[in-house]
Amino acid sequence: MHHIIYLSWATVPFTDAQLQQLLVHARQRNKELAVTGVLFYGNECFVQVLEGEEGTVQEVYAQIKQDARHDNILTFANKPIAQRAFTEWSMAFQPISAQQLEDIAGHLGPTDALVNTAGLPCTDVDLFDLLRSFVLP
Repeated sequence: MHHIIYLSWATVPFTDAQLQQLLVHARQRNKELAVTGVLFYGNECFVQVLEGEEGTVQEVYAQIKQDARHDNILTFANKPIAQRAFTEWSMAFQPISAQQLEDIAGHLGPTDALVNTAGLPCTDVDLFDLLRSFVLP
């Protein structure tokens, strides 16, 4: 397994309808490719975790990097993982506030209460804990 965590700026602000359309497409594609993860959007920025087989995740990320809707992409993690953290989510989504986005960008590190983080480095466990706080009740 492999995961990529990145932040990018939207080239244009997304409406709710545009976000829904993006999610429908991404969820279908990710299901077909066995890619899981989570997407945050706020303050005209995206933060995303993609996980799956390395070659597949790298292909999806290469497509994102070529997507005209993304600009100034910053990669925070691109590495092997022992197992998936978002096993049930073809693409979880949560809109976030500007402050929450700043918190994510300033503290990137992974975990989740329902996520199996065994074998992840401590920094990845911290990141998943922070991301989880935005998507779980």
